[in-house]
Amino acid sequence: MGSFKVLGSRVPRTDAYDKVTGRALYTADLVLPGMIYGAFVRSPYAHARIKKIDVSEAMKVPGVVTIITQENLSRDYALVIEEEVHAAQQVRGLLAGEKVRYHGEKVALVGAETLEAAKEAAALVKVDYEPLPAVTDPREAVKEGAPLVWDDSQPVTAPDGSLLYNVVAEDHRSEGDVDQGFAESDLVYENEYYVHRVHQTYIEPQAAVAAVDERGRVTVWSSTQGHFVVRSNVARSLGIPLSRIRSIGMTVGGGFGAKFGGVVDLYAVLLALFTKRPAKIVYTREEDLLDARPAPGLYIRIKTGVKKDGTILARSAFALWNVGVGGGALWATGAFTRLYNIPHTKWDAYEIATNTPPMGAYRAPGYPQVLFAGETQLNQIAADLGMDPVELRRKNLKAEPGFFETLEKVVEKVGWFQREKGEWEGWGIALGHWRNASSPAGCIVSLDEDGTAKVYTGLMDLTGTETAVAEIVAETLQIPYEDVTIVRGDTDSAPFSPPSGGSTVTFSVGNAAWRAAQDLRQQMIQLAAGQLNALPDELVVADRKIAVKNDPERSLSFAEIAQTALRSPSGPLIGKGSFGGDPSDTNIFVQAVKVKVDPETGKTRLLRCVQALDVGRVINRTQCEGQAEGGALQSASWALMEEMQYDEQGRMINPNLADYRIPTAFDVPDMETILTEFPSRHGPYGAKGIGEPPITAALAAVASAIGDATGYWALEAPVTPERLALALATRQPVRAR
Repeated sequence: MGSFKVLGSRVPRTDAYDKVTGRALYTADLVLPGMIYGAFVRSPYAHARIKKIDVSEAMKVPGVVTIITQENLSRDYALVIEEEVHAAQQVRGLLAGEKVRYHGEKVALVGAETLEAAKEAAALVKVDYEPLPAVTDPREAVKEGAPLVWDDSQPVTAPDGSLLYNVVAEDHRSEGDVDQGFAESDLVYENEYYVHRVHQTYIEPQAAVAAVDERGRVTVWSSTQGHFVVRSNVARSLGIPLSRIRSIGMTVGGGFGAKFGGVVDLYAVLLALFTKRPAKIVYTREEDLLDARPAPGLYIRIKTGVKKDGTILARSAFALWNVGVGGGALWATGAFTRLYNIPHTKWDAYEIATNTPPMGAYRAPGYPQVLFAGETQLNQIAADLGMDPVELRRKNLKAEPGFFETLEKVVEKVGWFQREKGEWEGWGIALGHWRNASSPAGCIVSLDEDGTAKVYTGLMDLTGTETAVAEIVAETLQIPYEDVTIVRGDTDSAPFSPPSGGSTVTFSVGNAAWRAAQDLRQQMIQLAAGQLNALPDELVVADRKIAVKNDPERSLSFAEIAQTALRSPSGPLIGKGSFGGDPSDTNIFVQAVKVKVDPETGKTRLLRCVQALDVGRVINRTQCEGQAEGGALQSASWALMEEMQYDEQGRMINPNLADYRIPTAFDVPDMETILTEFPSRHGPYGAKGIGEPPITAALAAVASAIGDATGYWALEAPVTPERLALALATRQPVRAR
């Protein structure tokens, strides 16, 4: 695998000291002179017509500066930005106009001198609603007679000829002949699964600050996964030229896919534009759970045809994605086919509008939901065939680099074929996967006079990607990690970088940084060759210096090279690197868990959790293990407790962390993590993006372990104590209905 001086080590994160000492600045920490505070008027209904909005009493609250509704936004926005372009059309739908479509939707925005005044005024805005029936379950939303979330929605025809309502998008794919595959199968299994919507539950709620200067130039500070994305979104949504927007990404307290902008940053900009004063908006926890961008829910019916020896011949799926009032989930539907050799596949997928918040990304978007169904069903098939679930996978797994080896690491670590279990204990195993996004990126690396390097980048660091980039540069230049400083710029001061999502940053920005460091290294060698009267090929780079191979006494330190460059005609040494987006390779994630079920209460306790992840190349071992363990725990949490709950009127009934359950330290067993390395062809030093795959398997593994412990197979996630206790008492599958 090669020998490295920096890569694979456990160096501390670049931001570790700032975070543990409290020096790191988050968006909510910002206070600007003359700043006002924003608070929203939100709908108490999931579906209703707005008959009238009266702000007269609210405007009397001392300190109130402005109240924006969709009516005055559409009427006055063109005057506010002094543009003749279709400004009213640009801002259409930013606030509820004629209707509200989910509980907590933004109806009006109050700006005031203090947050207390803004909240008081928001409570005094009078909105006359006409409540309408609501629908929160995609299985109900597609039925004739269901409330239409969008009035102009037209039904579409399903594969069986029935009509589906509230469809906002659809996708249909096939390979081979699935009917032939089922006909040739000895056994055909068909199961229906349902995954409720879940929230990313990052620690720091959505937050943004905006200001507008005398020239009409907008600056936005935000908790975001990508400040270049924020800039583009503000430009597109508000009709402001890109050149008049500066986006600054602050320290981020978690995102997991939900912080790509649009939730609060647009509204902070609106307040700043309307009042000509800096404006801050910070969500409360309840607001975040009501009106951010949670993951989509999924109903999926999977059909699988197999031979008696376990060979999979065909798989098909019919999927209804619960995308709330806005979607983007279809592409994940095929995840259940991509690890295995299956000659015949087909899926029909639909995005279904419901009276719930618009969906967002959540770490491997859509994959945990799909693989819950696909992997759980494979384990049930193995049990029915009297075949070990590992053997079933060995028989059908694609022969791609790392697939078998990573599976075998978990099998060996667990002692899978000698595994033991007590009463009401069970084991589950599942496979997940991801292929990281590959995005354009730029980077600059300069050599300072003391021989250290500075890296100028526009990446947003959520998971330690700055540290990974610093290690890549240090390895390339053959200097200690401590000699590399990361300078993270905003959209005005840094090269373009992709957002932190899709596991793209280490792969894409890492490649740009590697190329920039290579460029700098070549410049250093060329300059040193002239100073040492040697050919470039005769030189070696190591230990902060460049020396002649056969005469190591003839050498120049990096500091001497940097200082010489300042006196040379070419000037300072600056390496530049750009990356356009070469494809990556699939990395597999394997998860094995052991659980114990209390048959009286239905409570499930995790006893052991072992996972293996193909990282391509270990850049920082501690961070790789942390990613694997964090994702696995999130997925297990989906399996056992996380669920956004709605009443019959469509109102969320658990918008707080007392009722929306997430794991505590008492819920987590020791996590055993194995890293395998099967380098990507195009990754920096072979690295693959690893943020996504660890969340893709544990949901299915935990559900399958419960099936092994109880004999009842979960068809719905989460498998809460209530659902499991009811299933055990009634001898029915673990499902809601």
